[in-house]
Amino acid sequence: MPTKLKGMTSLEIAIIVAIVLIIAVAVGWYLYTTFVASTTGQPRLNVVSAEISASKNTLNLTLVNPGPVDVQISTVEIGGRTYTLTCTAVSGTVSNLVISVGAQARCTASVSGTWTPGTMIPGRVILSGGQSFPFNAVVKP
Repeated sequence: MPTKLKGMTSLEIAIIVAIVLIIAVAVGWYLYTTFVASTTGQPRLNVVSAEISASKNTLNLTLVNPGPVDVQISTVEIGGRTYTLTCTAVSGTVSNLVISVGAQARCTASVSGTWTPGTMIPGRVILSGGQSFPFNAVVKP
């Protein structure tokens, strides 16, 4: 007896449509998150120079923000201690510890401790988002 060929039932069609829909949503989500990640920039900061004046107990930093976003400085850590910076603009805009894109700032902090001239002390600038940028400060007399 010959068998009759039967077409797909509505349940089979529903399963295939559901699988295609799940794959389409997954691909769409991947493309969306990839696009969003590429449009938001991570803050960067260059520490151009770092000096500690042993006689005045001050830390002097020269910072440049190369972009792509403005950065807000939270604190500076040097010699295992955390200090607050005050910054002034050399070029560009610096306001309330926010250094705009392309700006150069001169920042100072009063530091405590015994500093030996001629040595280098490791430190890092910490941004409000938690990112840190390491540097080595030269101790001057």
